[in-house]
Amino acid sequence: MAKHYFILQRNDDLDRIQREIINWFKNRQYEVEFKLFDRRYFIQAKKTNTLRTLLGANLAFKVNVSEYSQPSYNREIIIETSIGKWVSNIAGAGFASLFMGGIPIFTGIANAGWALILEKELIRHLEATLYLNPIPTADRPTNPQDTVIDVTANTVKVNTARDRAEAKVAEDLSKLKQALEVGIIDRLTFNKKKEKLEEKVDRYEAEFLIEERLEKLQQAFSVGILDTFEYETKLQEIHDSIDNEVIKKRSMKRKNERRTKLKEALENGILTESEYHQKLNELEQL
Repeated sequence: MAKHYFILQRNDDLDRIQREIINWFKNRQYEVEFKLFDRRYFIQAKKTNTLRTLLGANLAFKVNVSEYSQPSYNREIIIETSIGKWVSNIAGAGFASLFMGGIPIFTGIANAGWALILEKELIRHLEATLYLNPIPTADRPTNPQDTVIDVTANTVKVNTARDRAEAKVAEDLSKLKQALEVGIIDRLTFNKKKEKLEEKVDRYEAEFLIEERLEKLQQAFSVGILDTFEYETKLQEIHDSIDNEVIKKRSMKRKNERRTKLKEALENGILTESEYHQKLNELEQL
């Protein structure tokens, strides 16, 4: 995700940096694990509270601290950050599988924004607490393999989050129809998947609403209004609020509409009393 270069001031700086990073994450209620590879330190951290549900239970923020192999200055070190899957067997894993292996996973702007904000505040903390001497970016050669994630870039948006959600469902439905036409799925499977797909529109809408509101959070952080504690708290509040506004209310509305239709079917003799109560019980369990 990013590389930061510093000049060591003391022989034990790498050890101090590792301890400071671990304590910084633990103070923020993260689960932390670390491993040492011949003066190369690897640290992974993930949330332990309810925010992990939104970010992803296996999403980890990873930090590699080591002496730089191609230094431009005496005793130059590099602190490299990334996000990816939490490594469950860290003791038996090699360095490549811990930090470099696999493709970093992102499930949307929430994760990208969380990662960049976490990275910025961690580096700020290390610079201020350990008095690290940073090497200006301009003094470092550009590495074409470095990945830059821009979560603030403007994208073309449909009018509303609901419009975007319906457009997304229409796109998925089109793919489903193609699968039916070429015989990959049968009509029964198509109808079941279509019904489930149509119910996803609320979830898509919630995700798009979260994206829109997160842009304001990221702007607030960039000018110093919010820190990581406040960002994560606000992120959870946004998730809970939208979950109540969109998911729960829309789900309740659909259930009420289905109850009405079942009642009409009973009164018109389409359903028997037994069938009515069975379908009503199935509806309540959704």
